[in-house]
Amino acid sequence: MMKCAVIVFVKFPEPGKVKTRIGKDLGYETAAKLYTAFVEDMLFSFDRSGLKPIISYDPFQPVKKYQEWLGNRTYIAQHGEDLGQRMFNALQAALDLNYDDCILTGSDLPDLNPEMIQQAKKELKKAPACIGPASDGGYYLIGFQKKYLTDSIFKEMEWSTDRVLPETLSRLNTLGINPAILPEHQDMDTIEDLERLLTTPKTQTLCPISLAILRTLLPH
Repeated sequence: MMKCAVIVFVKFPEPGKVKTRIGKDLGYETAAKLYTAFVEDMLFSFDRSGLKPIISYDPFQPVKKYQEWLGNRTYIAQHGEDLGQRMFNALQAALDLNYDDCILTGSDLPDLNPEMIQQAKKELKKAPACIGPASDGGYYLIGFQKKYLTDSIFKEMEWSTDRVLPETLSRLNTLGINPAILPEHQDMDTIEDLERLLTTPKTQTLCPISLAILRTLLPH
């Protein structure tokens, strides 16, 4: 039986440390409260679907704080000089726990249907890698079969730009790795993203905590 690790990248929801673009518009306290809701909604829907996500946490706060917040789970500390190194190290650390495949996703995707993760797991049964494009030119999910994990797609990348996805696909192509492409999705970076979340019918069951907060913040 092939085992696939599902890793969620998480930061501790400290005002000014999370969702700073939203914080500039709505205040850093509110942004932290929203981010807390995003993580809780995501993990609740993942848990309900039988996924057992591994939390890759930012160690600017000790693991104990994450455990108090998110409960009894597998936790891996992020480490590395930049985002790319931290992502690669998290994927490698999960594989070192005796998994055959690994998937990494962010934690600001409250309306990410767990079916997307199941689809990614299915794709990795036949494809060496999979990637979920984000509508801003990056990606919200990346996954590998164990023998194809490579740090070359994480090095010297211009993160948070619209070059991330095309550059990643180009580098994978150079290595002869043909990834499965998942449906597009968008993380929560701007007020427009939050407004979209409020007005998309399918989100109602996926992220009730986030929506309850958003309804008090945004006119709709």
